[in-house]
Amino acid sequence: MSFTADELVKWRDAPAWFDRIDIDEYERLAGIGYRPEQIAMYYNIPAEDFLWYFNLVGSPLKYHYDRGQLLQSAKEGLSMSTAAQTGENVTQAQRFDKFRKAAGYKNSINKIFFDDIG
Repeated sequence: MSFTADELVKWRDAPAWFDRIDIDEYERLAGIGYRPEQIAMYYNIPAEDFLWYFNLVGSPLKYHYDRGQLLQSAKEGLSMSTAAQTGENVTQAQRFDKFRKAAGYKNSINKIFFDDIG
């Protein structure tokens, strides 16, 4: 019988406490900047248990955490873009330029180091 190591660490069944998590609220908490340990505490889930499920391959906890961060960042970027386009707010235009440079830098790093990871 053969198996691969990643089969042992894939998300299979949700724990009993998973249904207590409101996914929209969970994504907003991630977008605000709370760490997974803090979110576990917020939902009164043992941090070790939460982190174990969070780090499994294919974890919906990880997916929605990343999605929450992306949504918040995108909303901020869209807002800054709109404000910068009008040209009325120089500070907002400068913040938007800094935001774009930071996003471009992160994307370049990810392309160089993680391009071959699906």
